[in-house]
Amino acid sequence: MHITSDTASAICFCFAFLVPTRTTHQRTIDRSLITMKFSSALAVLLALQRHGHSIWASAEHERKLLLNQADAAMRVDEVVKAAMASADAGDVKGVALPLNYVKLSSGHQQLTVALRLPGVDRDQNVMVDTGSSSLAFCDKTLIDEADDISKTDYAQCNAYSNSVSCSNDPSGDLSEAFYVGQIFQGNITAYSTNTGEAIVSMDEIYFGIISEVQMYICDSPLDGIIGVAFNALNALNPAVKVPSPDFNVLNLWHQACESDDLNNKSFGTCNTGNMTKVIIPAPLEQTLKEDTASGSISTGVFGLYCNYAATIGSNVDTVVSSLGIFFGGNMALNNTFYNSGTPQVRFVACYYYFSTSCILPLL
Repeated sequence: MHITSDTASAICFCFAFLVPTRTTHQRTIDRSLITMKFSSALAVLLALQRHGHSIWASAEHERKLLLNQADAAMRVDEVVKAAMASADAGDVKGVALPLNYVKLSSGHQQLTVALRLPGVDRDQNVMVDTGSSSLAFCDKTLIDEADDISKTDYAQCNAYSNSVSCSNDPSGDLSEAFYVGQIFQGNITAYSTNTGEAIVSMDEIYFGIISEVQMYICDSPLDGIIGVAFNALNALNPAVKVPSPDFNVLNLWHQACESDDLNNKSFGTCNTGNMTKVIIPAPLEQTLKEDTASGSISTGVFGLYCNYAATIGSNVDTVVSSLGIFFGGNMALNNTFYNSGTPQVRFVACYYYFSTSCILPLL
């Protein structure tokens, strides 16, 4: 998900409804991209609307507009800490992760989350994407640096914007944005960039380490991408089974030509047509598995919050810590900013019925 803004913004709510396709506990998303455009004094929160009872007090001062980044970060860290304490105590099911903000020199604005691989004592600042379901890191040295990760016999080639052509292929179906990488499995931990504290471990999840990329997810200071949507989008861009873990994944990209400009961009397609497709579990959905014993968590629910007013004046290509929150599971339904089925802030409601178009009423 990238954020575009015409004017200063504050806080908003946006709802996304996932359509059940198999069971009431297996909800899917079939939309490839969600882009929020802000106008007037609003910021961003994605959430699923559902009635419930909040376990957190939501005093007015906890929800007011904060322009100062340090104050906004302190509030985020306090909300995340309280949410995870409630989860540890068994009062609620789900997860809350602090999100960072960055405005790239390309003009894109991103929410990011700090992740670490086992044995690697530095953050990987990956962009949060509501329109995909995979986790992929850009730094190839992680393959040798990380401890206790295993290389699988799966790989991934994801291509986007199939709209370019070459002189030898005028179809217009080629892509110029793509990444290719091997799939690994291991434990990934989410951290607070602001406090340096570990928040939650996502155990034995699948993730990619990119071998070749041609898109801004690896432009500094970004270190990759995490799709917070659910498994259905991995069905649209499935991984493939490769002959062995040592297979050269670069063979998955078929270059039709290079661009004529100085950038020498590669135009092509993913060469996976004859390979066995594999739907890799989405990392956050895998972490938020259905609690079948209690039935008290819905993995088809997530929310994103950003105190967008505090992003005003941020330095370009600089990560600003703890200006947002990812709420997963039942925490998305009841929190400081949305509880008892009622938004606690001014908001724009964006109703995404993922088999139809998006309606944008201002409430």
